[in-house]
Amino acid sequence: MDTPLHSFYTWALAKHGVKAGRAAGISGAVGAAFPDIPSFVATAYYIGPVYLRDGWSSMDTEEVLDAIYFTGPFGATGSALHSAVPVALLLVSYRLLGLGRRDARRMFLWFLLGWLGHTVVDFLTHVDDGRPLFWPLSDWLWSSPVSYYNSEYYGREFSLISNGGAVAVMAFLLVKRIVKRGESPSAKESGDAS
Repeated sequence: MDTPLHSFYTWALAKHGVKAGRAAGISGAVGAAFPDIPSFVATAYYIGPVYLRDGWSSMDTEEVLDAIYFTGPFGATGSALHSAVPVALLLVSYRLLGLGRRDARRMFLWFLLGWLGHTVVDFLTHVDDGRPLFWPLSDWLWSSPVSYYNSEYYGREFSLISNGGAVAVMAFLLVKRIVKRGESPSAKESGDAS
């Protein structure tokens, strides 16, 4: 799934789904984007200077993508952040250490849940470019039957569903806000009186 959609769905779930609050929603959105930060940095590292100097024609796309996501200096970090192991350990520590008492607005919890959600969704939507789910404990890879982008593996259908779902959620929230603003204080009072 695209990084913005990871963030959007986590924000919507935290803020509007379970009503954890605005801070939890924002924190969850940041956590959902967190695993992709190494690829953003690597993209700037590999593509920025070469593109500015020589343009696209000088770049071997497959080689650059492999370096960005797997073999380059940011590849191991990306694998660690796409693994369920570190985030699961942090969630267990959160529980065992009673960090919920210090996390009154549940910001850290939602950051971790966003991170874990990203990891699980990526595991389920990567065919030939997945990362080991249990890295560094295991290098086991699973090839999902569904890709979030490759049309040979239902990428178009997945894109329609994930983007269409986001539009539907936004429309629902917009209508809900309009209806809420349209309720006048006198209408509320007369509804309360009956």
